[in-house]
Amino acid sequence: MHIPHPPRLSTWWRTNPAILAIRENWQLAVIVPFALAATGALIWLLWLLLTGLITALGAAGSAIGDTAPAVGAWITDGPITRSISEPMRAWLDTNTAGLPATGRDAWITWLVAICVLYAAAVAGSSYARIGWAVIGALTAAAVHAGAPEGTGLAAAGLTVAVWLLLSLLAYAGPVAGSAFAAMVTDLTERRAHRTI
Repeated sequence: MHIPHPPRLSTWWRTNPAILAIRENWQLAVIVPFALAATGALIWLLWLLLTGLITALGAAGSAIGDTAPAVGAWITDGPITRSISEPMRAWLDTNTAGLPATGRDAWITWLVAICVLYAAAVAGSSYARIGWAVIGALTAAAVHAGAPEGTGLAAAGLTVAVWLLLSLLAYAGPVAGSAFAAMVTDLTERRAHRTI
């Protein structure tokens, strides 16, 4: 019986499929380690960028979290708001003396009235828009009368400026635009009926 001899080392490296693949694609043996190293470096760089971004967003979030209450406090209790509300409160306190309703009651009623009128004006109510203009004029007059001596004109002017800014949405909001478009369409249809 004939026992086959194992291939010699000198012929094995020429016939082995794995060795043939390495010999034919030797460039891959050089490129793959470099590609793996570059990929690892890129992943590490992305990780650094991602952690830096998360840290920056966390810092920005805490800054916004700290800033939002400060801005809210400035709006509700800042110098501009107080320049309007304090003379208004002084005028209400002075002019409600002897009435069953106190200045505080009148103040709360005034706040509710302007909030309701503003919301209804933004929603498109014509009566609320008229009421918003009237209560704005009355507020400016009351602030002028209730301001400390020599500051009435400045306080009233500031009231008018704030009222006009708030009125932008009340009078020129999207509802006002659609109401204007409906009015133009209605006028156009009436003219068309007259000519027929």
